[in-house]
Amino acid sequence: MPIPQLGLSLSITDNPGSPLYAGNGEREKMSDFDSAMHQHTITIIISDEKVNEIEFNTSNKDINKIRLPAYKMIVTDDKTEERSYYEVTRDSILFDELKINKTGGFSFLGIPIFKKTVYKLPLIAFEPLNSVKEIFEVSKFRTKKDNYLSYTLNRNSEKALLVAGIMPETFIKPTNYEHFFYIEDHNQGQKFIGDISYREKFIKTIPKVEIHLIKRERNIKEYELDKSGKVSKIIYL
Repeated sequence: MPIPQLGLSLSITDNPGSPLYAGNGEREKMSDFDSAMHQHTITIIISDEKVNEIEFNTSNKDINKIRLPAYKMIVTDDKTEERSYYEVTRDSILFDELKINKTGGFSFLGIPIFKKTVYKLPLIAFEPLNSVKEIFEVSKFRTKKDNYLSYTLNRNSEKALLVAGIMPETFIKPTNYEHFFYIEDHNQGQKFIGDISYREKFIKTIPKVEIHLIKRERNIKEYELDKSGKVSKIIYL
């Protein structure tokens, strides 16, 4: 699945010495005093710019896979000032509410001919409520395992989970979390996890982590999917 030509690179950083990107790990020297006196921030920006699609296997008898729209996500921090780019989904599907409609065509001797199967998949979205951008401080709400990293966005009684790594089985099933953002880095989430680990190690002190969520122009109600799982139509609220 080709990545749109955005003039960006998922494997290039503006720091030629970053060990994460096969550099020699050498940079201009920064004093330990600087790290001790300042609390640095890692910023994750979930944008409203659609850039690609991410395909998921569903293990569903009616439709084997789905392809959800993906949006550009930017990761940076205020010490290295390096910027990395990823793709992220923004919609949580309600797979247990999947509806199947057969339209068009005709019947011949009781056999449907040229009928079109349309899958209607309701979803819920986690969007900023009162402004174009909402900021979540997630430093204390992180889960990290060998091949998995997640941050929880808390808003009153609502929760959203930003996930990278080996796909959790609960992604397309009912969960305790109503909302999911899933990060695609073309390496099963390991590039993103390594990116965050590198920034934390370089900053030395425990950084603050902020997720900036940019509001999309329109709220989506459901997707219409074709038999291949590709979105053929978007229904808005």
